[in-house]
Amino acid sequence: MTTRNILITAVCALTGMSMLQAADVVQSVAPAPVAAAQTQEHPFFQDKPYPAWSLLTAEQALKDARVGISLAYERIAAISKVKPEEATFENTFLALAYSSVELDQVQGYMHHLSSVMDSPEMRAAQEELIPELNKLSAAITANEALWGVIKNASTQPWVQQLSSQKQRFVKQTVDSFLDSGADLSVEQKARKAEIEQELSKLTLAFAKNVLDSTNSWELIITDKAELAGMREDWMAAAAADALEHGYGTPENPAWRITLKYTSYGDVLSDCTVEATRKKCWEGQGSIGCGEKYDNEQIIARVMVLRHELAQLLGFNTYADLKTKRRMVGGGDNALAFIDGMMAKVKPAFEQECAQVLEYVSKCRGEKVTAVNPWDRRYYLTQMAKEQYNFDPETLRPYQECNNVLNGMFKTFGHLFDVSYTELPTACLKAGETCPEGTIEVWHPEVRVFKVTDNKTGHHLGSFYVDLFPRASKRAGAWVMPMRYGKPAANGKPHEPHLATVTANLTAPTADKPALFSHYDVETIYHEFGHMMHCMLGDTELEAHCGTSVTWDFVELPSQLFENWTWDPAGIAQFAYHYETGEAIPAEMVQKLNASRYFQPATDIMGQLCVGKLDLEMHINYASKFAGKDLDAASNDLLRPWRIAMTADAPSIMRHLTHCINGGYAGGYYSYKWAEVLAADAFTRFKKEGVMNEKTGADFRKFILSVGDGKPAAEAYRDFMGRDPNPDALLQSHGLAD
Repeated sequence: MTTRNILITAVCALTGMSMLQAADVVQSVAPAPVAAAQTQEHPFFQDKPYPAWSLLTAEQALKDARVGISLAYERIAAISKVKPEEATFENTFLALAYSSVELDQVQGYMHHLSSVMDSPEMRAAQEELIPELNKLSAAITANEALWGVIKNASTQPWVQQLSSQKQRFVKQTVDSFLDSGADLSVEQKARKAEIEQELSKLTLAFAKNVLDSTNSWELIITDKAELAGMREDWMAAAAADALEHGYGTPENPAWRITLKYTSYGDVLSDCTVEATRKKCWEGQGSIGCGEKYDNEQIIARVMVLRHELAQLLGFNTYADLKTKRRMVGGGDNALAFIDGMMAKVKPAFEQECAQVLEYVSKCRGEKVTAVNPWDRRYYLTQMAKEQYNFDPETLRPYQECNNVLNGMFKTFGHLFDVSYTELPTACLKAGETCPEGTIEVWHPEVRVFKVTDNKTGHHLGSFYVDLFPRASKRAGAWVMPMRYGKPAANGKPHEPHLATVTANLTAPTADKPALFSHYDVETIYHEFGHMMHCMLGDTELEAHCGTSVTWDFVELPSQLFENWTWDPAGIAQFAYHYETGEAIPAEMVQKLNASRYFQPATDIMGQLCVGKLDLEMHINYASKFAGKDLDAASNDLLRPWRIAMTADAPSIMRHLTHCINGGYAGGYYSYKWAEVLAADAFTRFKKEGVMNEKTGADFRKFILSVGDGKPAAEAYRDFMGRDPNPDALLQSHGLAD
């Protein structure tokens, strides 16, 4: 995180650490740190191409963070003393952007490690730092002298002589101060600091409850008949997991089901035993629930505090605070977008619901007017198989992990004229030395790849790949930029970027490699879109690089990349039988594509419902939720937009980390917003050829490389030659003309 991002939200109040986190993309940690202290004493500061992970302990994190905090205070004090006649872009705006680079790197690495190798020690260290981080944030936003220097510098004639990107950064910095309350009274600033302090503790507690309740649930099956319908490789993985946790024996196996999606989610889709499905649905509903892990009161307090914070800063709602500087331009506009999409989709959605009820009635031999929630996904799966005579599980042998990665590299290497090279790795214990020529990783399964520009030979960046579930790893999939290399200067290209792509995909078993579902393949392509946004960034300022774009534009590359997992030309790059090398049959590809938009309105409506719940809570909490049962209020709000169910589930907000301790608070709408952009942008690829190098070069030049160097709407027009078509997503799904 840069200091500008501290000003935007006092992010430590959201996560207990100094960086914005999304569900699947985390904003940049920071540029490489300035060597302001001995890096041997402070390994979190090391300005090396790759971190020495074995040295990055929780104890060391506390030491290094506090040194980083001290350095930040010193630099802020120095900027605050700059005289008007001495002010330059470098000693004001740029100095502010670099004022906390060491601290930002410490916090970024801490957050990464707690996400992939969770430990009580790292959690405790994060929590211990919260008051100190909030104090630093307040010291920036409440610093009258600093604000005076920045405000005065922004009005000087020399600003107009700066490049367009630097002028944009000046305005963004001033806006950040204003949005963070720089013009508040002393009393108001004190109250703001109190709110942020409480929010930081609440959101950290929320995340802890989600992770702990997820990890505490397990279902042990000892009768194989209770898992009828489950595929062989799933059974093998569940048996191995059970054995590892002390259940069953090789001769008399047990099967362990967890709340990792590749575990319980497959049961809900494939298991023919209703009782087993119901237990898994109930387990999924236990996340963020129960006396020990209940998040309801945390959510209630978070919403009240966020509303107070927004009003303190001059906004009507928290959604307005979060979206004012984004493409959508305000919370009411975002809600109008969601409501408008829902209204357009509803007629087709109601037809699909009727089809599902008719199918379930036929299967059960009785008239059904509502579906058991634990049966819904199972019947949809069976319905799709019958309708298309296609079982998506037949794809797995053609979607082996390494083939998928290599095919993905071929596709986007061709489109963007880059090459990917895997580097040797080593996972070290404390005190061990990394062998020469190898890259240290945090877990033996982690791989590292280098990206090279084919024309120039320039090392653009490197990225870690960590794809499989484990108990110490949080659920989901995400990309996290570790650092953006210093920009090009003096005839030299920019320094290499560094990022991670993390997921929880189908893992290998003892006798089979990792064979991906199509959802797994879509997931890794999606995250790779974020990754290439990081790797191909080439901006004048690090603050504008890669995924540092507005929140409702950041999903454009990732959602666009998913299209190559459906297009025959894209599929041909990776779909080979893992044993025979045979290319996937054309008939199977045709059936896959025929099934792509099975129940398309239902698919769209599901995500719109989450976006609506998020916005309604961040706009209308007082009138629609306050004083009411969270689950009942959530279900009442969304009931008109869902198929009739025999039972209500707990509110998704109980475990929606995106919107409570992540960056999507008041912003979940942006998934669908960006999906509209992606559907529209792909029409150019379809017209010019999905493997067309010129189209790929333009997407790299106008979208991926430019980052936040210009407004998102302008960058989009540069690529498409026009504004986006608002009905593009519905048209791609056959729901609009």
